[in-house]
Order: sequence, then structure tokens, then C-alpha cells
Amino acid sequence: MNPPRIAPLVTVALSLAWLASGPPFEAAAAPPADPGGAAPAIAVGDYEVDGVEVDLLSVRRVSDGTLTVKWEYRNKTDQPKKLGASFKGMGWSEPFSLVYDAYLVDARNRMKYPVVRDTRGDLVAGKHGGRKVVVLEPRKTLGTWAKFMAVPAEVSKISVFIPGTQPFEDVAIGQ
Repeated sequence: MNPPRIAPLVTVALSLAWLASGPPFEAAAAPPADPGGAAPAIAVGDYEVDGVEVDLLSVRRVSDGTLTVKWEYRNKTDQPKKLGASFKGMGWSEPFSLVYDAYLVDARNRMKYPVVRDTRGDLVAGKHGGRKVVVLEPRKTLGTWAKFMAVPAEVSKISVFIPGTQPFEDVAIGQ
């Protein structure tokens, strides 16, 4: 079964509108979290690599209606850990291995929302080096983020699906 062709057009239209609203966008990694001043996580889940947790930091609706989701990986061990090894993409998508397969689900309206893409087709999300495997040093954190397609204004809770961890369900959307 082929996916409907309207989704890419909507993604491109939203991406173009978003890009036209401000200065040109260059996808970049979020700065590392500051453990001393970091906000508490909304939710925490175990990552597919032993000793690593995923902290969901925020789910925020921005002025154009899109949602920006921020999360971080926390290595709780004394050993370096490899993140993104299960990602199947290759080539241009490798630097996006930690965010590429992330999505949101609005259970009420039975809708799935992917990460927004820019006019070149790149994800509007954190980019981590040039390879799909990212090494997280012992006792360190790595922050990342992704911008998702707009959800209806009346939707106040969303489920967040981040590769390698269980879903974060019924998360309140902040403003």
C-alpha cells in the first residue's frame, strides 16, 4: 500500500511557510544540557543501550503551530555508550540517527506527525556528527531536539515516540 501523496506536499508547504517566517535555518545540534541548571525531565525512559536513559525535557507549541520536542540521553555508567547503532539509514540521514524515526501521535484524532523537513529535504532537528553512531562518554548527557508538523490547536496532549525507548504517552503540550 502506497502512502498518500498529500503528506509530502503538506510537509513542504509547512516547511516553506516556517522558513519564510524568519532567517534561513541551518539544522544544528542542541547544546549539551547543563546538569546544574537543567529543568527537570517531564518523563524518563530506559534507552535500548544498557545504562542509558532518555529524559523527555519539553513538548512545546510554537507560534506557527508546530511542536518542538527536546530530550536528552544520559549515560549513567562509567563506560562510553554507543547511541544510534540500531538506525537503518545511510548517507545523508546518518547525522540524524537519533531523531530520524521520531514521531508524535495524537490518539484522539488518530494522527501521526513526522519530523518537519526543510526545502532540501533535511530534517528540522538536531544533527549529531557525520555518522549514525554517536558515542556518549561516561556520566555525560547529550541533548537533542526535533520540530514536528502542526497539530490541531485543541489537542492538549500528545504521545512522543523516540527511537530506542518506550513511548512517552499523554504528554501535556506546553506553550
